[in-house]
Amino acid sequence: MVRAPQRDRLQRIHVPAWIGGMNTIAVGTDMPPGDSIYSYNLIGGQYGLRSRLGYSEWITNLDGDPRSILPFTGSLGDGSNNRLFVCTESGIWDCSASSQSPSQSVAFGIQNNDSGWGMSCAFTDLNGDHWLIYTDEANGYYVYSETTATWTKVTHGLGEFQVSEPFVEGGGGIAADPTKFVAVLPWKNRLWFVEKDTARAWYTGISSLFGEVNYFHFGSRFKYGGDLRCLASWSVRGAQSLDDLLVAVSGGGDVLIYQGTDPAQPATFGLQSVAFVGAVPAGRRLTTDFGSELLIMSSLGIIPASKLISGSILYDSTQYATAKIANYFNSLMQSTAGTRGWAMRLHPKDNCLMVLVPTTINQPAITLAMSLVTKGWHQFRDWPMGVCAEPWEGDLYFGSGDGSGRLFLNDGDVDGVELANPNNYSPITWSVLGAFSNLGRPTLKRIQLIQPRVLSSGGWELYQAAARYGFDFSEITQALLGGVGGAGTWDSGLWDSAVWQSDFQPQLQTFGAFGMGIEAAIAIRGKAKSRTTLVGTDVWFDEGTGLIGQGTPNGLGSL
Repeated sequence: MVRAPQRDRLQRIHVPAWIGGMNTIAVGTDMPPGDSIYSYNLIGGQYGLRSRLGYSEWITNLDGDPRSILPFTGSLGDGSNNRLFVCTESGIWDCSASSQSPSQSVAFGIQNNDSGWGMSCAFTDLNGDHWLIYTDEANGYYVYSETTATWTKVTHGLGEFQVSEPFVEGGGGIAADPTKFVAVLPWKNRLWFVEKDTARAWYTGISSLFGEVNYFHFGSRFKYGGDLRCLASWSVRGAQSLDDLLVAVSGGGDVLIYQGTDPAQPATFGLQSVAFVGAVPAGRRLTTDFGSELLIMSSLGIIPASKLISGSILYDSTQYATAKIANYFNSLMQSTAGTRGWAMRLHPKDNCLMVLVPTTINQPAITLAMSLVTKGWHQFRDWPMGVCAEPWEGDLYFGSGDGSGRLFLNDGDVDGVELANPNNYSPITWSVLGAFSNLGRPTLKRIQLIQPRVLSSGGWELYQAAARYGFDFSEITQALLGGVGGAGTWDSGLWDSAVWQSDFQPQLQTFGAFGMGIEAAIAIRGKAKSRTTLVGTDVWFDEGTGLIGQGTPNGLGSL
């Protein structure tokens, strides 16, 4: 007697890459299928989740970790006058060319815990000369001239490279002290300076860097108190034209928005909106341009300025760019809000908004990254990110935070490329855990096979996959064998013919899984030595019937 073949009880589903990013606010049993529990060293991009860019040494042997990076684009189209400067505790260094022995351009007169922390901007005067403006937390106002390629410290007085307050007959008045100018903003052909430990700002004449400066007092409008922490410009399209608004943020969390041109003309310059964003972290890097939007960071999250003037409720979490990671963001703020180093920066090549989270030396760096394409949040780790990062000439540069005194170029597809030994590098380790799901049925599931779909631009990449049940959030820990740095040479193996291949190559590896549970998720961990993209995952599973209850299948893409 011939038995009829048994029906295959394995079911198959395809799980797209979790481009929705991390979600720390959704209920564990009802998380959107495109979201993830964690997503490390990945960013939403073309075809799915791709590995972040790597880093290589650009400058070594600085006398301390960089605290500020000052990019400057000169007036010549060939870029020969472009400069990249870095500030450490001791002064300003010229880091325009990659080097193991950078030259110091300025030695600070005051070298302490505040020196080297500053803000910069480019400015063009009435004569068409180009300048780089820098304000230091301990040393005040400096200018770099493209014409002479030199730095000059601005002092108080009536001469060249000096500023002074308006003359008051009979004396008196408030003196302008450029050694206390700690933040700078170019706004409507003027330079505005924040005065340290006050609620005042000073502004220059039209297209002027020096000479007479006048002050504007914001403090009477600071309902929640505090000093003037920073100024920002926000471009807003009005009924007839585009206008730049002046935004002031206080240490107490007040946000004041002004419209006009000349602060000395109250008839045409005035306060348009007052808002409160909650407590702000230490430092002055609290805002960033985001297209035509201005993002403002506080302990509650990152909020667009447009939400502040639209009547939105401050505590409505949905209006924040950080809404899906609010719990995690708030916990980071609670632990490090008093430490300088919080900042937001746009990454020109990884196409993301990066949030720098300060940590102490010998502690793992934490960098949050929101894909500009998918708006999903991910976390970058396993790199020596410090307290500063800036784009220059289309690339992102960041300072070390491990005490090594280095500046890094955030480019390429491997980590830790050394100047002294370019063939010494490490692959980028990435890891993700997708949302848990019971597939709409409260029955026991048993995942049998997992087949991630991966694209790579430089040959076979290593990765592993495993099943997780019952809200087990643990990462895959078993070793990913092979793929250790140092294989191949810089010209022929790593860069020219391996990393920079133009065509993606599909990879399929199948992994067995074990365990069972009602709610299941997929964990994947890999090493990348070339640009690697996780497209999706095929999953084969079976399930018990009548064990706990019956239901109608739905949401099968949620694993």
